[in-house]
Amino acid sequence: MLTSVVLAATTLFASAELPVAKTSARFIVTGDAGATHSQLRAGMLRVNAERHIDAVLLLGDNFYPCGIHGLDDPQWTKITEHFGPLNVPIYPILGNHDYGDPQWNAGAISTCGPTDPDAEIDESRLIPEWHFPARNYTLHSPLVDIIMIDTQPIASGFDTAFRGSATAAEERDFLAKSLAESHATWRIVAGHHTIYSSGMHGRMHDSLRQNMRELLPMLEDRTTGADLYICGHDHDLELIGDRTGHARPLFLISGAGSGLDRMRPRGPNEPPTIFPAVLEPFFGFAVLDIAPGTLTITFYDNKGNQRSQPLTITKRLR
Repeated sequence: MLTSVVLAATTLFASAELPVAKTSARFIVTGDAGATHSQLRAGMLRVNAERHIDAVLLLGDNFYPCGIHGLDDPQWTKITEHFGPLNVPIYPILGNHDYGDPQWNAGAISTCGPTDPDAEIDESRLIPEWHFPARNYTLHSPLVDIIMIDTQPIASGFDTAFRGSATAAEERDFLAKSLAESHATWRIVAGHHTIYSSGMHGRMHDSLRQNMRELLPMLEDRTTGADLYICGHDHDLELIGDRTGHARPLFLISGAGSGLDRMRPRGPNEPPTIFPAVLEPFFGFAVLDIAPGTLTITFYDNKGNQRSQPLTITKRLR
């Protein structure tokens, strides 16, 4: 059972226990699934039947095109029909479309409509599988700490609250504190926006990408940094980084939940793409298998067919 401790007067920051075994954990990782009820359902059910998963990490853009308007929004069937049949906990974060896709225009923010991001948190009282204790929260276990962050304020550079958000500075402080206080074997950071990606957003040279890359010193720190950064935003599946363990973190993009965009080669000064060998997107998701000395990533398509060899990084335990 999920228990949370809210650290602020509002639902901005929380800490929760992650109910997984000390020696193994298995997660489906997907995002950008909010335009469909069932694009991935058959594949997720097949993978879960073959080997049980512990939870789904849902990486934002949970409701296209413009978020939701309340607890009784009919779009909630996108969650109950798409993910509900798995009967496992769902741990979500917000994406840009959950905020109404904020855009800066002439010094002001415009959106596609009046969204209610807090309703996604409040819905935790009504859908048993939906565990969303705060806009930012850390899931703790001895095996793995997963830091779920709301990247919209960071990417957009919010210096004041927007639709109930924290500021960019508060977000960065939460991430730094959570990484520094983690004592788990593995540290994973989950956000919506990309840092490196061969998809459309990852290739843009805009302020959003620049703002997200300001997180790199924290993520790359040899002592307190993350082993893996996972995100959606780009509608594809990709693993980027150095599997030898000489550099951290790896970057996992899993945003092929309901739409696909073109992938293209990136610049030579960025970390290399590990998967896919050919930059062709397909509908699907990633699975994380975590053990004390290994973290393995495997990609599946929307029918549950395995599309990659297990990609493993190892850690020498003290």
